[in-house]
Amino acid sequence: MTRFSFMDIVHLTAADVHPPLFYWALKLWMMLFGTSDLAARSMSLFFALIGLVGLYYVIKKLFSNERWALLGVAAVVLSPMLVRFSDEARMYTMVFAIVMWATYVLLRALESSGRKWWIVYGVLIALGMYTHYFVALAWLAHWAWRWWEVRAGRQKKLFTKQWVWAHVLAVGLFAAWVPVVIYQFAVVQAGFWIPPLSAYTPIDYVSNALLYRQYGEVTGWWALLFYASAAALVYLIWYAWRNVPKKHARSLRLLFSIAFVPPVLLAVASIPPLSSSFIDRYIMYAQLSMMVLAAIGFALLYAQRKRLAIWLGIVFIATAGLGSYNVYYYGNYNKNSSTSIRVKEVISQIDQAGTFGEPIIAASPWVYYEASAYDSAEHRVYFVDANTSYEYGSLEMLRTSDIGKIKDLAAFTSLHRYVWVVDNHPDGDVVPLESSWVRVKTIDAFDSIDGNVKYRASLFDTQAEQ
Repeated sequence: MTRFSFMDIVHLTAADVHPPLFYWALKLWMMLFGTSDLAARSMSLFFALIGLVGLYYVIKKLFSNERWALLGVAAVVLSPMLVRFSDEARMYTMVFAIVMWATYVLLRALESSGRKWWIVYGVLIALGMYTHYFVALAWLAHWAWRWWEVRAGRQKKLFTKQWVWAHVLAVGLFAAWVPVVIYQFAVVQAGFWIPPLSAYTPIDYVSNALLYRQYGEVTGWWALLFYASAAALVYLIWYAWRNVPKKHARSLRLLFSIAFVPPVLLAVASIPPLSSSFIDRYIMYAQLSMMVLAAIGFALLYAQRKRLAIWLGIVFIATAGLGSYNVYYYGNYNKNSSTSIRVKEVISQIDQAGTFGEPIIAASPWVYYEASAYDSAEHRVYFVDANTSYEYGSLEMLRTSDIGKIKDLAAFTSLHRYVWVVDNHPDGDVVPLESSWVRVKTIDAFDSIDGNVKYRASLFDTQAEQ
C-alpha cells in the first residue's frame, strides 16, 4: 500500500474495508525511515508508547494517584496483546493511542468552560474513525459513561451544548468519507473470513488477553494457569468495583465503560443472522482497559490484604511473561486462518540457493502480498495477471497497477529462463505455471511450532525443451 501515492491510497482503501489514515501515516513514516521490517513495524511501537503516555495521564487524571497510574501502565505494558501488536505493521496501537488521548481530552473538556478541549475531542473522534471503524465502539463507551453519569446525578443532562458541538465537528470532519463507508458495508461481505460467534468467543477473548492463546490451545498446565489468572482477573476487577473510594466511583465507571461496552456491543452486532465481526484486536483498547481495572483492584487489595495481593500479583506476572513468550513462540502467525507465515524464511533461502537475477513468482495474490515486502534487485517478486481473480477489494491495488505484474508469461520467460515459484502449500509440491517447465530444485520453510512445511519454493527451467 505504501508504494502508492496519497491519493491512490484513498482510492485503494475505499475499494477495500478500511479508512486511509493509518496507511497515510505509515507511508510518511517509511519515507523517513525506509522500507525494512524494522522501519515498517516501528511505527506501531511508537504509537504504543504514545498510547501508554496517554493512559498514564488518563489514570492520573481520574484518580489523582501517580502510583495507580504507574501500576496501570505497568499492567498494560506486560499485556501480550500490546506486545504482539506493537510488533506488527497494522493500525491497532494507533487506535489505542487515539482512544487514550481522546479520553484524557474528554476529561479536560468536562472541567473546562471553554471550547478548546471540546474541539480537540471532536477532531480525535474523527481521526479515530479515519483509522479504524470499530473505534466507534470506544466513542459509544464514552456515551455510555455520560449516560451513567446522568443516571447517577453527576451530570445534569446528556446533551450539553459542548458535547453536541464536539460531535457535530467530528461528523463534519468525517462526512467526506461517509459515502465510502456506506459503499464498503453494502458491497463487502463483512465477516466472511471471521469465525462465527460461539460459547468459546468470550473465553478466547480473555485467553488471548492473558496468554495469547486460543481456547483450543489452553490445555494441560496452560489451562491451569489460564483459569487461575482469569479467576484472579475477575476477582481484582470485582474488588476494585466494591472497594474503590466513593469519590473515585465515577472514574472507575469510565474505565468500566471502555473495558466492557465495546466487547458487548461487538458481540451483539455479531449475533446471527448478522455476520460475525468479533475480532479481539479490533477492540484491543478494551482488553487493555480491563488490565487497568485489575491493576486498580490490586492496589486497593494490597492496602488491605497484602499477602493475597502479592500472590495474585505473582500469578499475573507469570501469566504476562508466558503470554509474551507465546507471542514470540508463534512468531508471524495468523490466528484467524491458523497459518504460520514463513515467506521471509523461504526467500532468505532463495537468496542463498539461487543466482542473482532469478525472479520469484508468487503462486497467489496473497502470497505476493507477503513476498513483495522482500522484493529486491537480487530477486524481483512478481505475480501472474491471468492467474489472478480480482474479486476482492483488497486486490484493487494489483488490478490497477503494473507493479510486479506479469501480463505475458511467455514473453517474461523468454527473458528469464530460470524462475522461482513460491507457494504456501503445506501438502503437495509447487505446481509449475506451465506443464513444460522442468523442476530444478526445491526448498522448504518449516513451521517451528509443528515442524511441517508451510512454504515451498521451486526453481524451474522454463526453456528445458527448447
